Parts: sequence; structure tokens; C-alpha cells
Amino acid sequence: MTVDRQPKSLTQATYERLHRDVLSCVLPPGSRVNVKELAEQYEASAGAVREALSRMTSEGLVIAEPQKGFRISAVSLEDLNDLTQARIEIEASCLRHSFENSSIAWEARLVSAYHCLSRITGPDTSDEYEADGWNAAHKAFHEALVSACPNTWLLRMRTMLFEQTARYRAMSIAMSTRNRDITAEHKKLFDAALAKDADKASELLIHHIQMTSSALIKGLKGVQEMKEQ
Repeated sequence: MTVDRQPKSLTQATYERLHRDVLSCVLPPGSRVNVKELAEQYEASAGAVREALSRMTSEGLVIAEPQKGFRISAVSLEDLNDLTQARIEIEASCLRHSFENSSIAWEARLVSAYHCLSRITGPDTSDEYEADGWNAAHKAFHEALVSACPNTWLLRMRTMLFEQTARYRAMSIAMSTRNRDITAEHKKLFDAALAKDADKASELLIHHIQMTSSALIKGLKGVQEMKEQ
């Protein structure tokens, strides 16, 4: 039994590492994947890397090209706009449902998640370990906000959209943190959630999502204009 489980464990570890590197843009959007190099870097077999890449094609994060191998899915302004609109509609709906079904247990999860997030250095830190910790705490905070939503399909779609926008968030951090107080945004959202003010919380959530999107749209347009010159 141990022999059977070990390959599965290594394959899962390879997938998780690859998934994290794609979402954090360590593997840049649009870049081609060298399976052999990744296998050496991850200390995994080429088969495990290919299996992880194939799995991520179904998630829309990797593209399989006949005779060419794999490529990390590109980003675009059109895709970002569509993702932003979809995430606003789905996440705001989950948030309202969560408030309607909230409990003391939900409040405890939210308070704990916010406490962890507020204790970690912001996303613009140069320390990779701290950055990973902030990303995990940020994800946990947003999950806690909607955790009382009873509609599992809405929650699944929210999770998918949150992950799809992770690459855009990673790209926007350098462009937005100097002119943006993300800590204050989370504090206001937390306070509105504890007060069960659905209208205020929804407004703050939408603003929070749009700020990230706007920063990146401005940055991507700038890069586009430089290439055209």
C-alpha cells in the first residue's frame, strides 16, 4: 500500500508547486513550459510534471498545443474585464447569502481569519515566505466572509474565479500598493461584515475587487503602448 501511495503523493506535490508558481506568476503568463527543466527544478519525474500540466489545462491555466507541448495561459485586458465582472456578481451574491445565514461560528471564523491577515506583512514584501503567508491569509479571509453561504455551486464558482484572478492580483501588487492601502480596505470590509451591513459590505467588496483590476488595466495599457512605439 505504501508503494502505491508514494507516487500519488509526489504527483500531488508537483501539481501544488506548479499551481502555486502559475498563480504567483513565477511562471509568466504566455510562456512555454520546459517539462525537463521543471522536473529537475521540482525534483520530480517528467511524467508527474506532464500530469500536473494536463490537470491544469482543465482549469484554464495551461494550454496544451499539439506538437509544441504546454504553454501558460496568457493574460489580456478582455479576460481581466470578464473575470472582474463575473467575480463581482458571484462573490457579492455569496456575501449576501453568507450574511443571511451567519452564526456565531461564522463570526469566529471571520475574526480569526482577519486577525491572521492583519498580523502578516503586506503583499508587497520582498520576502517570498512572507508573501506566501500573506496570500494564504488573504485567501482565508475572503473565504471566511462567504463561508456561511449555503449554496455550494455559488461557492465553487467563487473559488474558481478567485483562483483565476490570482495571477492578475500578483501582477497588480507592484502597480497598486504605493497608491493603495489594502490593509485599510480589508479592515473596512471586516467591520461592515461584523455589523452585518450587507449593502456597505457589498459596496466595499466591489470597490476592493475593482481597485485591483483598475491598477492592472492601467499597467497593461502602459506596457501595450510602449510596445507599439
